[in-house]
Amino acid sequence: MDVQTYDPKKVTVNINGRVITGFASDGIITLNHNEDIVTPSVGAQGDVAYAENANNSGNAALPLMSTSSSLAFIRELCAKRKAVRFSVSDANDADAIQVSEENCRILKMPDVPRGKEQTTVTVNVYIPSLNYR
Repeated sequence: MDVQTYDPKKVTVNINGRVITGFASDGIITLNHNEDIVTPSVGAQGDVAYAENANNSGNAALPLMSTSSSLAFIRELCAKRKAVRFSVSDANDADAIQVSEENCRILKMPDVPRGKEQTTVTVNVYIPSLNYR
């Protein structure tokens, strides 16, 4: 039996040179592509053809605690409406990944919840070309 250990402390998210901290208990990051990489077509007699999709864009969802000190930094970047450098480094032995991309954008100003307890604020980053290394 192959048993793997995963340590969330070995995952680092960086935006414009700053390490992001204060992640919520939901996780650290979810990376996903915006579209399927291929579209299959099946003919009347069962013949299959594939159309490759050139859209390699993706999104990153960062669930942060509403008390995260990184939120002020992210809100400032969002207000400037500028492209940002975005990177993720996962140094875990099982399924380690590296993502490092330029010209990314924070999609919208993060929510500003105020209440009795801290909540989760999700920051969404658009990645024009999401490549796993």
